[in-house]
Amino acid sequence: MKKGKFIVIEGCEGAGKSKQSVMLKDALIARGLDAVVTREPGGAPLGEKLRELILDPSYAPDAVTELYMYSAARRVHLNESVFPMLESGKIIICDRFVYSTIAYQGYGRGLDVDFIREVNRKTIEPLEVDLALFLDVPPEVGFARKGGADNSDRLERESLEFFGRVYDGFKAMSERGELVRIDACGEKVQTAEKILAAVLGAL
Repeated sequence: MKKGKFIVIEGCEGAGKSKQSVMLKDALIARGLDAVVTREPGGAPLGEKLRELILDPSYAPDAVTELYMYSAARRVHLNESVFPMLESGKIIICDRFVYSTIAYQGYGRGLDVDFIREVNRKTIEPLEVDLALFLDVPPEVGFARKGGADNSDRLERESLEFFGRVYDGFKAMSERGELVRIDACGEKVQTAEKILAAVLGAL
């Protein structure tokens, strides 16, 4: 089935994932490659509706419900967007993926990480990730960059302690070799160069 490439960019709030995803796409297109950016949750019409519900601050699901909501949005995203784009040969750059679920719902919320991995394994079959990058920016630095939390986003209302646990989750996955760590505390252009070098080496 797979003809294209699937690249993931991960990190805490304020790490620059969305901006760097677009910069990477533009750099790949400039090299004659067919690249697109997508995101999770979202990335497809129904997925975007689920995103609104997941991040709605007026809704407070428990951790297991939240996990399955993300999984449902993920499967919709794969079926409606990712699988067709891979079949057409595109290089897909995804802003967040299963690693965020492990970091946020596992390390952040305290759900069993093995349980999350099993749910995600079933959710994403038969997808294989070609490269997953962790933009390493500590949460206190990320929120300073953003000028504080976005109160319209339910997750960003969490405590700095919560995001510290999330950050520890990303670091643990990078130490396990699941994520390639990119020091993203410097200038955007420098970070973009590091990301591009890692991606070109994986294509």
